[in-house]
Amino acid sequence: MASRSTIERLPQEVLDVCHRLIREGKTIIEITDKLNELDADVSKSAVGRYVQSSRAQMKRFREAQEVAGRWVAELGENAKGDVATLCQQMLTGIAFQTLDQVAQQQLDGDGADGKPAKAIKAMDLMLFAKALESLESSSKRSIERREKIERAAIERAAKKVGEVGASAGISQASIERIQQELRLL
Repeated sequence: MASRSTIERLPQEVLDVCHRLIREGKTIIEITDKLNELDADVSKSAVGRYVQSSRAQMKRFREAQEVAGRWVAELGENAKGDVATLCQQMLTGIAFQTLDQVAQQQLDGDGADGKPAKAIKAMDLMLFAKALESLESSSKRSIERREKIERAAIERAAKKVGEVGASAGISQASIERIQQELRLL
């Protein structure tokens, strides 16, 4: 099991300062000096590795936001349900792509960085399974929400048929038949 870096083991308040300095674009030396002022006792190389990893994560996050923004613009403002569905599908695809990469690394014995592949931790598998479960649950809630909206729209239409039909002189039996057919949709 890989141990956490010296930066990750810092108290949360000091780690928050480190994250702020990274976001502000401070140099590794500036960050190291500030953390050492706060009695963190960290090396420049440890800070450098952590900064590099953090900036790579921020870059991936910005790229994901950009892609999501393009999809939202493509689908338009009226496609909120479709955007949610699209995001669920994209996350599911990413999850399975990640699972495939990890499985391939385990089979090959090599990590993405060329070093020997790290053993998969039980906690990582549990978190991955939980993420998939959350995606499925989110998808189910989305479908249930869409069905509820559709049922409400049908009920409004059935009520309107009753109002309009009565004022147009349609028999009550015909109105009820139309309403029954609407509710069967």
